[in-house]
Amino acid sequence: MNKPTLAARRAALLERCAEQRTGLAYELQSLRPSAMLDHPVAGYVVGHKKLVFGALGATLGMALLRRKRMLALAGSAMSAWRMAQGGLAMLAQLRR
Repeated sequence: MNKPTLAARRAALLERCAEQRTGLAYELQSLRPSAMLDHPVAGYVVGHKKLVFGALGATLGMALLRRKRMLALAGSAMSAWRMAQGGLAMLAQLRR
């Protein structure tokens, strides 16, 4: 029986994993547009896409809505918030 020891198998697996990590890092680096990521603003946008696009959408929505309509929307949002808080308070009392 020529079975390798557990330590030898573990060392071979660790070496193989290190090679795979290096290869994967190299492939991922070639897929990224590195020139764009060097700029700090572009790097932030790439890292925080949801936040940036959400803020842009909210700004565009406010720019397109008229002032009266925006105030009416804010008022309805506040009433919905109050209604939700009341419902949650009622649920909390029922659980006691």
